Amino acid sequence: MIKYKSIYSAGDRYRKKRKNGMKYGKRVSGLAVAAVCLLAAPMQAMAGSPEFAYTAEKWASLRDDKLEYGEIADLIHEYNNTVIQNQIEYKDYKDKTQDDISQDYYDAADDVASSLNYPDSDDENYASGLSSYLNGKQQADTLRESGDNNVEDGEIKKLEYDQTEAELVKEAQGLMITYWNQVWNISNLEQTKEQAWKTYESAAAKQAAGTATSAQVLSAKEAVTSAEASILSAQSSLAKTKESLCLMLGWSYGAEAEICELPETDLEAIAAIDIESAVESGLEANYSLKIQSKKIANARSVSNKESLEEEYKSQKETAAASIKSAYRSLLLAKSDYDQAVQAYTLEQETLKTAERKLQAGTITRNEYAEQQSSCAKAEISVQTKLLALRNAQLEYESAAGGLASVS
Repeated sequence: MIKYKSIYSAGDRYRKKRKNGMKYGKRVSGLAVAAVCLLAAPMQAMAGSPEFAYTAEKWASLRDDKLEYGEIADLIHEYNNTVIQNQIEYKDYKDKTQDDISQDYYDAADDVASSLNYPDSDDENYASGLSSYLNGKQQADTLRESGDNNVEDGEIKKLEYDQTEAELVKEAQGLMITYWNQVWNISNLEQTKEQAWKTYESAAAKQAAGTATSAQVLSAKEAVTSAEASILSAQSSLAKTKESLCLMLGWSYGAEAEICELPETDLEAIAAIDIESAVESGLEANYSLKIQSKKIANARSVSNKESLEEEYKSQKETAAASIKSAYRSLLLAKSDYDQAVQAYTLEQETLKTAERKLQAGTITRNEYAEQQSSCAKAEISVQTKLLALRNAQLEYESAAGGLASVS
């Protein structure tokens, strides 16, 4: 049976190649970004919460230059620019009732209306002035209508901000999985390059012996060049993924961080899923349905309430279907992973047989090397399928945890 922690050997090798000369940057919050630009000097990391929100040990872990999967939710909450801005904006909405927000619309409408002046028909700019007046009047009317139909309050705003934060956590977790998938892709490309190089060396030797043409050698050489180009492209993509992930979590632009290993995948938890119970709890936790339910409660007119209720029914059905779809995708990813493990186990046995044949002199070293390469590719396939499973698990857990799509 494969030990899951061994899947990061390729990533460890890649990190070691990049670690020399690595420059670390302090993590800063969205509030600190502008200050960083103005001061252009190192500064202490700033967060959205006060120091007493966590223990000193927890703060130290969040502020170091290592990114662990289990820290992502806290890093998003403390350092993500969007979340920080939402926390600031929420101060304006906290404890506001539906009537308070409606009044904001009415006040805005009054401000627009008070600034309007009907143009003099003798004025040479009468046409443009009239157009401006009518546009302003329409804007004021729209604001008043929004006030009349408003169903939002401070609680809804809080739910919307919480939903945004949860979606950002999911996005960052997905990026970290993508990062490791790209690391293994590079490992696979390096295997391809190694095999292409051996083919080139063999073709060159055959040409020297007069059993291969220049065209065959050139073709083999082009395969090596193509593999090298693919590696460079993959390395560029990996760097972009890492940069995006670090920026989401509060590191300054250009700063480096060590992307730690993903935690082991809990295969038993997948087998233990009760999908009917998961759908029920997933609907109760769904942010969009909570928001829609609160809007229904706040609706003043019967027509508005009936319309919102119809939308709610449709959203609930869609959310349930989304959770079930994510579950089916999870089971499919688990099946693909199991098949990859079986294939790798078979390749390992074949490699052992090839070793005995090599010792007995019944196969060449090139034939043995080909089997080694085949086994290595099978191992990489296990790791990429495991990461695909991890991503499917993230999609399912997010859907069942409140983020199931309702549209």
